[in-house]
Amino acid sequence: MTIIIGANFGYCVLAAVGISLQCILTGHDVSSARKKYKVDYPDNGGGRFSDKLSDEDWLAFNNIKRTSDNYSEQVSVVLTILMLAGMYMPRAAAALGVSYMLGRSVYARGYKAKGPKGRMAGGLIMTLSLVSMTGVAVYNALITTVLA
Repeated sequence: MTIIIGANFGYCVLAAVGISLQCILTGHDVSSARKKYKVDYPDNGGGRFSDKLSDEDWLAFNNIKRTSDNYSEQVSVVLTILMLAGMYMPRAAAALGVSYMLGRSVYARGYKAKGPKGRMAGGLIMTLSLVSMTGVAVYNALITTVLA
């Protein structure tokens, strides 16, 4: 089987760049929170600097930090699946990548505002987007190889 990457694959590249930039910006949010709450490196929210925070400030800092950590934990998987799905259905994959970004934004806003319970709506959007991307990649890989 030959895979030809067509011009529409550029949509996947744009979605991947958008996801990558969004991930970088969540890291910037943590840098801003470090300055605001005076939590210096290497403290990740559970060390000597954060021990000096009020409970409310500690929770706010850690909610911001967790949104960044969660993105960093998932970004390599999301980008890989996006590119694999995009090899077969670039526009659909790119649209799912954009919906993942939307879900990630809702997730971060909710988590920062309401803690872990606030992330549910965004988490659902992200999960549906990623499962759909995975389905596109697996289905097309199967019909072009095993089932061909």
